[in-house]
Amino acid sequence: MSALPPITPQHVLGFEGARVVVIGDAMLDRYVAGAVDRISPEAPIPVLRVRQDRSVAGGAANAAMNIAALGIQTTLVAAWADDEAGRELERLLSGTGVATSPIRRGSAPTIEKLRVVAGMQQIVRVDREDLTPLDADGIDAAFEAVRAAVGESPSRTAIVVSDYAKGMLGDDLVTRVIELGKSLGTPVVVDPKSTDIRKYRGATIVKPNFAEALQMSGLRADAPDEETLDTIAERLLVDGIESLAISLSAVGVEVVEATARTRIPTRARLVADVSGAGDSMIAGIAAGLAAGLTTLQAVQIGNMAAGIACGRPGTAVVSSADLLNELLVESSPEDRPGTIEDWDELAQLVAVEKDAGKSVVFANGVFDLLHAGHVALLREARSLGDVLVVGVNSDESTARLKGPTRPLQPQADRMSVLEAVRYVDFVTVFGEDTPRELIRAIRPDVIVKGSDYRPDQVVGGEDAKAWGGRVHIVNLLDGVSTTRLSQGQQVRRG
Repeated sequence: MSALPPITPQHVLGFEGARVVVIGDAMLDRYVAGAVDRISPEAPIPVLRVRQDRSVAGGAANAAMNIAALGIQTTLVAAWADDEAGRELERLLSGTGVATSPIRRGSAPTIEKLRVVAGMQQIVRVDREDLTPLDADGIDAAFEAVRAAVGESPSRTAIVVSDYAKGMLGDDLVTRVIELGKSLGTPVVVDPKSTDIRKYRGATIVKPNFAEALQMSGLRADAPDEETLDTIAERLLVDGIESLAISLSAVGVEVVEATARTRIPTRARLVADVSGAGDSMIAGIAAGLAAGLTTLQAVQIGNMAAGIACGRPGTAVVSSADLLNELLVESSPEDRPGTIEDWDELAQLVAVEKDAGKSVVFANGVFDLLHAGHVALLREARSLGDVLVVGVNSDESTARLKGPTRPLQPQADRMSVLEAVRYVDFVTVFGEDTPRELIRAIRPDVIVKGSDYRPDQVVGGEDAKAWGGRVHIVNLLDGVSTTRLSQGQQVRRG
């Protein structure tokens, strides 16, 4: 078994600017929820008192929405009709960041699945569908839509084939799409339905669940033992398929590559509903590959997304904030990003922390020759909240404020030292004379300064008050400063 490479918040933040094109079977998922407290007098069936009737995008549409929620530029190529369900599907997709290329399948209606739920338990599902396959014109239209969305020179792009065997993805169209990806060096991720693995020849990753993998392999087994998984790998890793990501439900995901098998365990959590979890996994895998991550890193992100989706009732959309929160909660201090120079990325991480109910403290300064006074300020600052962000003056900013002989240490060294201080969660840099714009970007709950300032003199204080924050003044240690330290060094040298 191969060791798992680490996954950090920086990997998720790296999704920005990546693109994914999804082609597959889109559908409308409806949920009618209520309570059952009696049996019908007409037949021995429960009577549901309806309390909620809602619709969500399902199938390939849910996969596309999950991908877009991860901050990925997303295009959906799928079939739906100009009917009530189709218009509802378009309404759900609008405003999500998913660009759509709808394909018509003759008179076939939009696929619709109605789930009736009592409490947390599904009691029946009703499907409305017509499995008429795409005709030749439809196949050409779908392929051209994918090619146009991918472009001629794609970079940081992936393709998802979301196959629900509902008529959209015949063998010819799937073959053409995978060959397009191979010709452009674009990874193709497949969520399969066909029992014939040859339909997906040439794919980068095929993601069956264990039951589907058994069917594809012509095997029977009750559990994913080593021998069974070895045989599955031998029979399915063929025809140019680079890897398999086999979902093993509560056990985790088995990643099968040409030279290794790797188990990615499932995170323990309460399962509310598995509907759409596979779409969430595909979304995470595709986002990771599009952003340039390795197969194992991408599947870890997909596994995490699927676990989050399982903890929510109904077909769920998992966002980049959800993944960041999961990673931040699980990470030890040494695994955190530490230094983050991009303010947008920092603002995302801070927002995740605040959404989790944590209070954010901000301190700033030059922090040249870190000394006991600095550490005392940082210690008290950290005691005022859950997350401490430190803003550091850039070298240019420091020279303007302190004179041409400063800083004594370049900003990279000053930030590296601060990152190692156990009270500090995130370090960033600002090039302006004051951190006002940085403070506005991250909106801390508390701004900390030393007692050489009055509260009304603290930059950003008025801004913080506007969003419910405050200023806190820390008493400075007497006789301790970078200036005195540097002067002392000069005296000793003399």
